[in-house]
Amino acid sequence: MMPLRICLLLTRPRADSERFAKAARRAGWRGDIVVAPLMEIVLHPPEPSQLGGEQSLVFTSQHGVEAVADLPLKRDLVVWAVGSRTADAARAAGFSDVHAAGGDAVSLLQALAATPPPEPILHLRGQHAASDIAQVLRANGHDAFSHIVYSQRDRALDDTAIAHIKRSDHVVLTAFSPRSASLLANALTQNSIDHSTFHVVAISAAAAEPLKSLSNAQCRIAARPDAEAMLAAIDATQAALEPREKPR
Repeated sequence: MMPLRICLLLTRPRADSERFAKAARRAGWRGDIVVAPLMEIVLHPPEPSQLGGEQSLVFTSQHGVEAVADLPLKRDLVVWAVGSRTADAARAAGFSDVHAAGGDAVSLLQALAATPPPEPILHLRGQHAASDIAQVLRANGHDAFSHIVYSQRDRALDDTAIAHIKRSDHVVLTAFSPRSASLLANALTQNSIDHSTFHVVAISAAAAEPLKSLSNAQCRIAARPDAEAMLAAIDATQAALEPREKPR
């Protein structure tokens, strides 16, 4: 009996996808891994004159940290990060008073409400965001504003990835955000890729939603909105696909 041809498709920006691919291998992924970014990050560092007066910073992505890492921001500002990886990036950039939320916008807003940082609060964000943190904070009476410091440029699904998907028996689709999932759903539809059995592993129910329209798609939601929980969900999907297979 021929072993199943199982593919893990990673469509986040290349650096993020390659880092996650290595983590997946360490966690025991045995099938193929295809890195096919559907977005590329373009940093837009603000001019120093555009900043000033902020007493706290909010980061919802490592890319926000990267965009301002070389700017003369005070490193003793209170920093709130959406999750542990972004918090680690902020510490690596020299910020000393860094706090991490639970990995998504909901937990971040809850943390900011429970422990309000000094104001004004500056959210350094991407062009596309699932939640406008500064707007929510202002609605709750806080002095908060935002600055777009990076954009996420769309990319097409490349021919190599398309060919790999089409020859696979099962394809595990990863969804780390609603926007990335929507880009992936559109790419698969535009390339008429609907014959494979898709298995969606999503970081949240919202991220899974755009992929539910795919034919034969089965969905698993990570227990928490973080990379470790995504790896665990991928491992569970692999175990379900190969219950009788010997490790390859």
